[in-house]
Amino acid sequence: MMKNYDNDDTFLGRWIAGELSDEELIAFKKTETYKQFKLINRESQLLDGPDIDVEKALHDVKQKLKQNKPKTIRLWQTITVAAMLIIALGVFFNSSKTYTNAIGETQTIVLEDGSKVHLNANSSLSLKRFFWSNNKTVNLDGEAYFIVTKNNDFKVKTSKGIVKVLGTKFNIKDRSYFELKCYEGKVKFSQLSDASSSKILTQGMQIIIDDNQVEDVLFKEESPLWRKGVSKFDEQPLHLVLEELTQYFDITFDAHNINKNRLFSGSFNHNDLDLALKATLIPMGINYKIEKQTIILSE
Repeated sequence: MMKNYDNDDTFLGRWIAGELSDEELIAFKKTETYKQFKLINRESQLLDGPDIDVEKALHDVKQKLKQNKPKTIRLWQTITVAAMLIIALGVFFNSSKTYTNAIGETQTIVLEDGSKVHLNANSSLSLKRFFWSNNKTVNLDGEAYFIVTKNNDFKVKTSKGIVKVLGTKFNIKDRSYFELKCYEGKVKFSQLSDASSSKILTQGMQIIIDDNQVEDVLFKEESPLWRKGVSKFDEQPLHLVLEELTQYFDITFDAHNINKNRLFSGSFNHNDLDLALKATLIPMGINYKIEKQTIILSE
């Protein structure tokens, strides 16, 4: 009878070294074990890691197999297989899944526990690919609106700190400045620069961090305006308005001839660049000229 991986402790080592007979390989490919190893190999190829000279490694393994006695061979093969599986499984199960939006794109992500993340333009969200329910933490770069299921130990890591969910609905913007708005329930914010202090926000409360200055603000809107395709400003510096425009339109600004610290109040729509420029620049008395994808500003 042909030996297989169940009763031959050299089987997996010979499979890795490419030394199975045709008969053994055909029979092995029909097993569930082979399918699992094949899945691990395929997924691990998607992960970043150090460059490995596969041919050299295989040559070294074969040389060791030839040079050692039978018992040593079996031991070496067993250790090799175990080590490779431990490394593959460790990388595989600790890998991350990342959602990314380009300029002007948005998407809604439904997580394992039913929570929803509405990811805004030019933003990304990452979380553990497996066993995320054991540690419900996500990493945000950009802006997102979160609707989290109740009784949930949910956390969001940002460049400014960690937001722990005590309620259900909140919006985070983490760009050149940081903004956290609580729309329903409660959230707890712990700032990275001051781990000893934290703030609890309830409905209608907002935190803004700009140049390490923390400001507490109240607001009345019921949901983020960006989800309706609108950006609104209330006496905010013009440079933040220009930055916001670049999140929704593939443009850059040449603004060295204007005062970017002037305050702007108003709004613009995300679906029409011409109207957005007129709505933000003309009220400020700013002239503009379009050259390809660069907007040249002057006063």
